[in-house]
Amino acid sequence: MNTNRDVILAGVDGTEAGLAAARYAAAEAARLGVALHLIYAIDPYAPALPTWPPAPTDPDSRMGKLGRSILDEAEEAVADSGAVVSTYMLLGRPALVLVENAAKARLVVLGDQPRSLFDRIITSSIIAPVAAHSPAPVVVVPAAWPSDEVTREIVVGVMDASTSAALVRRGLEVAAARGARLRLLHAWHAFGSYPDLTAGVDERLWTERAERELDAVLETARAGSGAVAAGVETVVEAVQAQTAYALVEASRKAELLILGRGRHFLGLRHLGGTSRAVLRESVCPVEIDPTVSPSFEGDTGADSGLATAGSQPANV
Repeated sequence: MNTNRDVILAGVDGTEAGLAAARYAAAEAARLGVALHLIYAIDPYAPALPTWPPAPTDPDSRMGKLGRSILDEAEEAVADSGAVVSTYMLLGRPALVLVENAAKARLVVLGDQPRSLFDRIITSSIIAPVAAHSPAPVVVVPAAWPSDEVTREIVVGVMDASTSAALVRRGLEVAAARGARLRLLHAWHAFGSYPDLTAGVDERLWTERAERELDAVLETARAGSGAVAAGVETVVEAVQAQTAYALVEASRKAELLILGRGRHFLGLRHLGGTSRAVLRESVCPVEIDPTVSPSFEGDTGADSGLATAGSQPANV
């Protein structure tokens, strides 16, 4: 595979979600003028039948034939995209394969297949580990995407405006490339079981302060962006709502939702509960950007929802 970052990776697995990821990745590759690599990973720890040859990626093996058919289907699905497509069948745990190859890529795209709550409990998914550890941004595309009713709007979730200039700049760049509007969204709330903590607090003042901070980080991001990105139409919004709920509601009319990735207090890469909930429930594709720390996440306590009178509004 190429060793430069002019590549977009898409993980495919023979599902509708994998095809949705391939189509999204192909559209982005064509838009950006970069190559698209479709990857199917064969888990070496999967139980093997005695009749299988020792090299499961061999094109003549049963696993090899299965992988080849999955890659061929995905390649056919993006044949009219205009992207330059290469296919790869690699041996290794799927999440590890994608994370290792993400270092060479501009973007990693995965699909999310709808599953019941019970199925999510008893089955594994590579989405969370890849999103938590990838050195490149990861986009998760719902299997049912695209929707014909979406607004041309990119939504960026912001927790702490003072540390989110890079995340907002990313939003400006994406919005400029797509000819879309950019919406900066900050949500704050307090647990309903602690009403006395916010008694007497003017919610309007919190909202106005948050919107001023969003305006300030937007101007900082514009100053660090090119002329095209600097001219993107923007909207700032601060709402009193539980973070994941506000983000999922915003996803219903957006074409992309961009979130930062949190870090554990020991500096370890981490995907917090809010991100996991949004990835699971979002209507539109979600991009997890690893270059922002801290992210909108509630990993340091903000997502607990506890906000004392006069404090910084909690959450996004």
